[in-house]
Parts: sequence; structure tokens; C-alpha cells
Amino acid sequence: MKNYIILSLLVLVCAFTACTKEDSESMGSPTIAQSSLKFSVTQKDGYDNIVYLNSQTSGGYIPFWQYTGGFSKKMLDTINLPFAGNYWIKYTVYTPGGPVGDSTQITVSENDPEYFSSPTWNLLANGAEGRTWVWAVDVPTLYCYGNGPGDATTPAWWTNGLSYLQSVGVQNDEMTFDLNGAKNFTFNHNGTMTKAIFDLDTTAQTVKITGSDISLGTKATYKIVKLNDNELTLVEQGDGWRNIWLFKRKGYSY
Repeated sequence: MKNYIILSLLVLVCAFTACTKEDSESMGSPTIAQSSLKFSVTQKDGYDNIVYLNSQTSGGYIPFWQYTGGFSKKMLDTINLPFAGNYWIKYTVYTPGGPVGDSTQITVSENDPEYFSSPTWNLLANGAEGRTWVWAVDVPTLYCYGNGPGDATTPAWWTNGLSYLQSVGVQNDEMTFDLNGAKNFTFNHNGTMTKAIFDLDTTAQTVKITGSDISLGTKATYKIVKLNDNELTLVEQGDGWRNIWLFKRKGYSY
């Protein structure tokens, strides 16, 4: 039985080796040269966040476009690059012999004024400059963290202030939102910086953070119930209850 198992394994190894060799040989070289690739990447006049992609390579090849924030497999496509900066647009076609690709660089002059037209963006993140939020420990009620009924905007059931934050070591936590090339979120806990991204739904008034979290957060999609130049109140909405976080702009005092 032992010899039979060993023999079977050798047969399988040989079979896999043979298949791999044949597959490799059948691939060959790409059927077109890079110099045969034809494509265009153009920007809308006066609104260069809008970019037009056009695959013109003959032969019926399906294109694969890659760019910051997304990809496309369309012959003709229109994309939006909402942030100012320099971008590489990569263009690839897949042939029986493998992929062939090229790329071109474009410049977007400013953050998209239409994409960021909601005032919520500026209040939360203050454009490329960013805005830093800290615990609102001096809010008039002195309660900046806790929970309450489903429509509460300040802690009502479980109420906590500075002493509780100190007890768990988060009283100096800071979080910064900015729109400098991306939807950036930076969490500062005792000098340790965690870089992440955020997504803001200006219609639903919610914010979701990926790669980090707010201080004492629950990794929820947070509802914004108060936001102005100086104050930010976030809640995690439950069925008849809310967890509540009160923050203020760094440097602001009540």
C-alpha cells in the first residue's frame, strides 16, 4: 500500500509538471506590440475632473483601464477624478499571448467643485487643509460620551465626561479629516498616527471610516446629528437607542 501511494503521488507530480509546461508553451508572446496600442485620454475643457477614455486598438481586444479609485472595461467611458493632483491612467489589452499595456499621465487642477458642493464636506474636512476634532470635554453638560433614547443628541442614560475618558486613556485623542488628494482620516492616539480613509454620504448625513475608527468607536456607519464650524456630534443608531459622541474643533472652547 505504501509503494502504491508513493507511485500515485509521482504520477500526479508528473502530470501537473507536464500540464504546466504545455500551458506555458502555448501562451507564447503577445500577438500585438505595445506600439500597436491606440487609445486616448482627454479631459473636459474647463472642468478637467471629467476624463474621457477611448480604446482605439484594432483587433477587437477588450480594454482594461486602471486609475486612482477605479477601473473600467469599456471601449468608451467617462470617469470623474474628484481630487486635484497628477494621475497615471493605465491602459491594457489582453491577447492570447498575454497582456500588453501602456499609460499616460494627466493633471487635475482642483478638487471637483460639483462633487464637493455640499457644505457638509467643508464643515467636516475643511478641504485639503483638513480639520481636527477632539473630545468636547467642556460642553455645557460636561457629558461628551454615552448613550440615550433613539432621538437623543446628548448622552442621557449612560453619561460620561473627562474623568471617564481619562480612566480609559483617550482624553487626548484627535481625529483629522482632510481632502488632500483623497478622503483622508488620521487618528492620533497618544502620538501614534493611524492613516485611513472615510466616506461621507451628504444625503443620508453619515460617515464611514475604513482602516481606523473614531475614539471609543464601534466601527459603525455613524450618523451626523450635529455639524457646524465648531461642533461634531456622531451617533450609532440602534432600535430605540443611540450611542453618542460629542466632539469639537481643536482649539475651540465653549
